[in-house]
Amino acid sequence: MSEIEVKTTAGTKTANFLEKNKKGLTVCLCAVIIALVAYIAFTAVASSSKAKNLQKIDEISYALTNGSSSLADDELNERRNKAIEDLDLYLKKGGIVGVRANLLAAEIAYQKNEKMEAANYWNAAANADKKAYTAPLAWLNMGAAYEDLNQFDDAAASYKKAWEAKDFVMRAHAGFSYGRVLEGQEKYEDAKAAYEALNDQLPDDSFAKLAKTRLIQLKIDGKIE
Repeated sequence: MSEIEVKTTAGTKTANFLEKNKKGLTVCLCAVIIALVAYIAFTAVASSSKAKNLQKIDEISYALTNGSSSLADDELNERRNKAIEDLDLYLKKGGIVGVRANLLAAEIAYQKNEKMEAANYWNAAANADKKAYTAPLAWLNMGAAYEDLNQFDDAAASYKKAWEAKDFVMRAHAGFSYGRVLEGQEKYEDAKAAYEALNDQLPDDSFAKLAKTRLIQLKIDGKIE
């Protein structure tokens, strides 16, 4: 009697492979599921943590401002100091939490006439999320604080950053401030370039029209050609 050869089909091979390795495959599948569940859980926890942090910052802001119009200066300062103390936990966080915490701290510091501290907080707010719409606003405010401190190089650099943010709604303001500070430093050619850029890019804005008047005056004064 001749020996019958049985050829193993691809399906049979696959079935045999699965049967022999079902334990390993089950472990791999379980690992994928566990990783997915862990990711979902982490995302949920992170989202929940962010929401709690933002709520806490809102509570700090409310405690600072609620009924503040009737407070004496020493009472206001007491509230401001308490708010800065309570914000400390959130100031070094990234993302929206760090942005919100540092913006509030900057506002408080500016109200206390602590301009350098305010500038540092605005810088931290911008760095917490450089792509956020609040970043150029922080740079614009930094420029104002540095001007108050007579740190004009830093003021110009901050205004320039705000000006270079193409979608910033106060971009023209930043561009004019940049040129104005350069003019104040007697960097007339640089001021001319800043004013001209503002006129070229945002010609219909009121700040661009102010820049045009400055260009005319600088020419009359013989500062530029």
